[in-house]
Amino acid sequence: MEYSSKLYVQDIFISPLKRWRTVRIMLPAAYFRYPDKKFPVMYMLDGQNLFDASTAFAAPWGLKERMDRLPLADQCILVGIDNGGGFRGSEYLPNHRHKMFRHGEGDQFLLFIKDELIPKVNQHLRTHSDRHNTMICGSSMGGLLSFYAATRMPEVFGKAGVMSPAFWLYPQVLKLPDKPVRSKIYVMGSVTESRGMRHTLEKTYHVLKNNGYTDEMIKVEIKERGKHNEILWGREFTPMLKWLMHIPDHERK
Repeated sequence: MEYSSKLYVQDIFISPLKRWRTVRIMLPAAYFRYPDKKFPVMYMLDGQNLFDASTAFAAPWGLKERMDRLPLADQCILVGIDNGGGFRGSEYLPNHRHKMFRHGEGDQFLLFIKDELIPKVNQHLRTHSDRHNTMICGSSMGGLLSFYAATRMPEVFGKAGVMSPAFWLYPQVLKLPDKPVRSKIYVMGSVTESRGMRHTLEKTYHVLKNNGYTDEMIKVEIKERGKHNEILWGREFTPMLKWLMHIPDHERK
């Protein structure tokens, strides 16, 4: 029998912000092939750009097709949370004032994911619910918020995919708090997408290393080509996911 991933769409209320939002849940082929197996979950921002050209801002990431090409052992559940349109800038910005956006609402948005969305997903789907199997991923401002989530809430988000992060909108994100646990973080960007991206990525690596992250916990990929768009992020999704999902031999049980 042939198995393939399936996409389910529903609306959910964001209680801290009093807004409704569309959530797109993609169950991988392995979810149907192995009915007794539990799966890691990746929570992804800008959900309307991930799967379908009809809802994407430009070209979609094409994640259904990319997930179907992965070995079943490397597959996971994807939970894409649509951005809020005019609220995107404030929802993806940590709580502070910025001249380009209204007051940041990123902390409330992450509390929605932590306290409302994650429990619902874990209740209704076969998931590994521990922090090591709970990932967050985003691009641009979504990359900013994903990095913020992984470094401020590592007890929730044990892994993060950070694509082309817009750290210039909130440079304080690199002033890391001292946390007893640390997340596994993959950061990627292209030198051709913005003038300062190489410096941002190099600084991010050194900040993480100076704060006790080992090379097994962080990977910073500096690409020589690629624009700041969904084509780049979709292309780099598979290597990002494979690295985050990899379990070192000494950690295997």
